[in-house]
Amino acid sequence: MFAALHVKSEYSLGQGTATPTELVRRAAEYGYSALALTDVETLAGQVEFHHAARAWGMHAIAGVELRDEFVPGELGREAGRLVLLARDAAGYASLCRVLTRRRVARAGDVAGDCLAVAPTGLFYLGADPAVLSRLLAAGVDPGDIRRLARAGDESSLPVRAVADPDVVVLDRADLELHRLLVAVRTQQRLVDVPPALVQWLPEPRSLRQRFGEPRLHESSHLAEACSFDLAAVRAELPRWHVASGHSPPAYLDALARERLAAGRDAGRWRDATYERRLSHELAVVAELGFSAYFALVCEITDHARSEGIEVAARGSAASSLLAHVLGITPVDPLVHGLYFERFLHPGRRELPDIDLDLPSDRRDAVIEWVLRRFGPERAARVSTMQRLAARSAARELARAVDVRLRDDSDELPAALRTPPLRALLERLRGKPHHLSVHPGGVVVAEPDLATYTPLERVPSGMVVTQYDMRSLARLGLVKIDLLGNRALSALADAQRLAGAPDLPPERDALTLQRIRAADTLGCFQIETPPVRATLCKLPIAHLGDLMAALAVVRPGPASGGARAAYIRRARGEEPPEPPHPRLAAVLQGTHGILVYDEDVIAALAAMTGWTLALADAARTALIAGAADPAALAALQREFFAAAGATGVAEPDAARVWDLAARFAAYSFNKAHAAGYALLAWRTAAMKSHHPAAFACGVLDHYGGHYPLRTIAADLARHGVRLLAPHVNRSSVATTLEAGAVRVGLGHVKHLTAATTRQLLRTRPFADLAALLRAVPLGARELQSLVLAGACDGLAPLDPHAYPIAHEALLARLDRERSPARLHGFVAGAPVGPAADLYRRLVRVRNELVYLHMHLSDHPLQLLRGEAERAGCIPTRGATAHAGREVRLAGLVAASRRHRGAHGRVTQFVTLEDESGLVEAVVSSAVYAALGDPIRNPGPVMLTGRVVVDRGHPHVDVTQVQPFYRRARPFAGLPRG
Repeated sequence: MFAALHVKSEYSLGQGTATPTELVRRAAEYGYSALALTDVETLAGQVEFHHAARAWGMHAIAGVELRDEFVPGELGREAGRLVLLARDAAGYASLCRVLTRRRVARAGDVAGDCLAVAPTGLFYLGADPAVLSRLLAAGVDPGDIRRLARAGDESSLPVRAVADPDVVVLDRADLELHRLLVAVRTQQRLVDVPPALVQWLPEPRSLRQRFGEPRLHESSHLAEACSFDLAAVRAELPRWHVASGHSPPAYLDALARERLAAGRDAGRWRDATYERRLSHELAVVAELGFSAYFALVCEITDHARSEGIEVAARGSAASSLLAHVLGITPVDPLVHGLYFERFLHPGRRELPDIDLDLPSDRRDAVIEWVLRRFGPERAARVSTMQRLAARSAARELARAVDVRLRDDSDELPAALRTPPLRALLERLRGKPHHLSVHPGGVVVAEPDLATYTPLERVPSGMVVTQYDMRSLARLGLVKIDLLGNRALSALADAQRLAGAPDLPPERDALTLQRIRAADTLGCFQIETPPVRATLCKLPIAHLGDLMAALAVVRPGPASGGARAAYIRRARGEEPPEPPHPRLAAVLQGTHGILVYDEDVIAALAAMTGWTLALADAARTALIAGAADPAALAALQREFFAAAGATGVAEPDAARVWDLAARFAAYSFNKAHAAGYALLAWRTAAMKSHHPAAFACGVLDHYGGHYPLRTIAADLARHGVRLLAPHVNRSSVATTLEAGAVRVGLGHVKHLTAATTRQLLRTRPFADLAALLRAVPLGARELQSLVLAGACDGLAPLDPHAYPIAHEALLARLDRERSPARLHGFVAGAPVGPAADLYRRLVRVRNELVYLHMHLSDHPLQLLRGEAERAGCIPTRGATAHAGREVRLAGLVAASRRHRGAHGRVTQFVTLEDESGLVEAVVSSAVYAALGDPIRNPGPVMLTGRVVVDRGHPHVDVTQVQPFYRRARPFAGLPRG
């Protein structure tokens, strides 16, 4: 038996190069029987490691290396190092407690930390005599201590020695990658990092030569004594929140039926179908042992609503009537034909994911309540390991080799395209970089977290699990994503300002008209160019049509032609292909096309007689088929046999199989579509019926596809009057003011929260001198307030003298910051058309700089005369010029580049002017010829041919020119 007891993976940041799976695979190929993963100060890779070891028939040992002063990149130090190995479950919990003490409290005494938590079930391996002596002096059984010995090492300590391979890299080929990781971790240049004498995983025969038989035998003996298998751990579900005296199934059953009865009394859920469906779901949940989990999630959603915080489950949880009745999701699955089996069935033994959407500005309050409710011993934030993506890896490599990398280009500099550096870059991509906080992940454990995971304090100060979401899930721990949703925040503010109205019903004509016209900027999920193009082309009559639009717009259906076929059939331009008779009912509502996951499930079940649970398992296997062709082939044979047994001819079965296999990879979760479509509808309804209140919410919480200036311009086009922030009138948030919208002080760049509070506390201000006496503004804060127009009307600032007076006053105050300097200040302003245009353009520019949106006017409105002289038409007139070449001037509202299979780039641009938006396409040929022509917000002039597809226009661009390079700028403007 060969055992390596001191091995590091890539989770030893800045040191290890291999994944835990790669280490296991190589060890198995070499003939090792046991491996201990002992990353520095972390267990982050242990779950992956143990599962990989089980798959390869390897005996995995959980361990960790502790250091008194961990210096990234410093290797080979004997002093102050200690390796701990878990003998059993108690030993693993000891590892978790030791690491939590060190990583949360930032302690640093290796031996002291180990002894402070009264550990049990551990082996202690060290090369530092001082550390080992301390352990012995403290009463640790010498039989639990081993000396990590190198070749020829001897010691007088009364402990046995084991071989110490101290593996850092997988093989010799990783040495240069290791040097680069050290350079990245320590922010050194690569040339300044000396080649390290680090060990790769040795072949077993070399172990015997280096360490001798006795030490190898002792290593094997120690490995045999370590029996803990993390891959076998399944966490117990928390149940302390269940009412005393009840089993979780009984408690959940009573709670659900009580709420079902209350819903019936309120006129909902009267059909007997609801009772049957609820009973079925409760039985499945009880059989799987998940009742306590549903009760826990229900407690969280109940608390949120008790605090006036809207909450809704995201994703497949909307398929559950139980979740709907409990108030976890607003989507009624029976109304939308959602299958519970898409969410949960007896064949799915892992805990279901119930991710909760919360208003983004209230999410942290709910997270903090969960942490308080269940206590620090049982609940914590979840970590996420940030890895080096393509661009961040290139940036790190460029820094390490002293190469400048352009921020505005996707192209690698020539210096990084040499074969050695390209190879290094490829290997650097995907490597762990640092631990951070998952944006909404919370884990709850029974009996405590220390049984399963160590905790760590990240630089932000938050305490998180060392395991990420995936690892926690594989341990069976309850993990809940409490996700911030800006649309919910915007909707909540809008409802409050509009008097918390009941939103119109689903078939509301005004909302339908808006959605059909794709007039949906600022509306959740339905504002992007592809969605708006789809909405224009589809006959939208109800929420189900909106769900389908969200499903078919995804990249898979688009690239596979399903979106185009769906649009043609929905518009009656082509008949659906006659389906197999068994699929007629399945495809009735989707024009003969598999749109949703649920359609694939139903099709497989209809052809075979399988239950929906079996059909969902087959759908999942279809998606995974590319990774396991043998399993896919076996499933295909099983499908053909089942279909044949029900009388389906083999050619018919083959056609349905091919259809399902093609669509399964990119079909959309219908429950997810229902939840998103409902929220999209609600935001569109609010925009339609309460535009000013909607504007307040969306301006304060927007996080969508476009810059805020584009949203503000759209609101202005729809008749919403936007007022600049003002020190005497604005709140922190955006509010309604006499039918108009007063932008909040929270939008003013550089204005701190403390300054804002003092402004609100000491106002109103009679003049600017009074403001300066009352509030100690920083130079940047004063400049932002003055140039954003937030002090207009406070003498001596006259808005009609903007910006001449404002700039002169700031210059005077910059020389001597004293309110007394304002006495007698007068600044005039030139008059005439040119001066007026200058003042208005400067105000718009400063609004963009200090508020990120233009409120006083649209830049293209001010420049419309110039645009017309240059031959530009407004964007709203594009449709009337179908098939003809036009020129347009506007700002870039959105842009994305698509790199094709041969590396050729196509650019998609949304151009905005004062009249609206239009889409433009810069083909790969034009893009290459013009050399990446659109890199900034503009204004730009585009020339191209207008193409109108079913009422939706776009421009195929042939020429791009910056607007300032138009012929004879401002030549027609009167002077004087």
